[in-house]
Amino acid sequence: MRWFALFLLLFLEPVWAFTAPVVRIEVTVTDESGAPVPDARVGAVYYGATDHYTDVELTDEKGIAVVSGRTVYAVPFSVSKLGYYPGGKKIMPPADETEAGPKKVAVVLRKKRNLIPLYAIKYSGEIPIAEEWIGFDLEKADWVSPYGKGVITDFELMYEGYMRSFWDAKGTLKLRFSSQGDGLIDVSEQVYAASRMRLSHLAPQRGYSDAEKWWALAMSEDVDEEHKPSRRKHYFLRVRSRTNDAGELVSANYTKIYGDIRFFFKTKKGGAAGVAFDYYFNPTPNDRNLEFAVGRNLFENLEHEQQVREP
Repeated sequence: MRWFALFLLLFLEPVWAFTAPVVRIEVTVTDESGAPVPDARVGAVYYGATDHYTDVELTDEKGIAVVSGRTVYAVPFSVSKLGYYPGGKKIMPPADETEAGPKKVAVVLRKKRNLIPLYAIKYSGEIPIAEEWIGFDLEKADWVSPYGKGVITDFELMYEGYMRSFWDAKGTLKLRFSSQGDGLIDVSEQVYAASRMRLSHLAPQRGYSDAEKWWALAMSEDVDEEHKPSRRKHYFLRVRSRTNDAGELVSANYTKIYGDIRFFFKTKKGGAAGVAFDYYFNPTPNDRNLEFAVGRNLFENLEHEQQVREP
């Protein structure tokens, strides 16, 4: 049996590598203005049955680099340059050798502008009580008194639902704002999916909605996609708004949420339900910058699973 395995390793792998199709990828790299980015590093990994091959090239003055290798698997590639956020995608190999020319892919490298410390956390906690609006303090990452150490209500959540068994469970989580001028913008369609910096550097200045938002889960019936918690949803929030006598906005704080607000039926400590969301809060009034300096978190002594590693 050992000799048979050695035969497969020595003889079949080279044949596979020789017959696998060539995957050539022509990557065009630009910045957010559309200008080409020269000297960007483009690296692609071509996987074989037992090993892998990496091809690394630099973009030319037109921002173009071509990488190639043989594989039957998807090819992940990354693009990086000093002063920019890295990007990348995954390319499927051609169906056969007759597919003409390289696969052409465009990648936008986003510049690093003004990285700042923020309150950033992968929050996960328990909703202490059902069928009651409870305030949440983003700066404290906790419910407001009497359910937690929070002081300022940035928004309120209310859970309604039940879990009689694994297959008999249904729930709704609602969110609302209580201050004039506060609100939320869904920016899920404005994501730079190929960049490590997925959202805009700055929160929008206007366009926030204070309409009540809700999500639903059910184990034995369908929930429409609009109200199902999704990792593909992203938001900007405006909170702690202050207005003058004319109703004009004078002051506000800004937040971004990656990956929707999720909730769960089961809890470990007897709460009504569980809730989780990844957020970045800027404590400086009227500063819309949400470009997080990873490693300079204003939250101290976070647990490993609470730490945020994206800008």
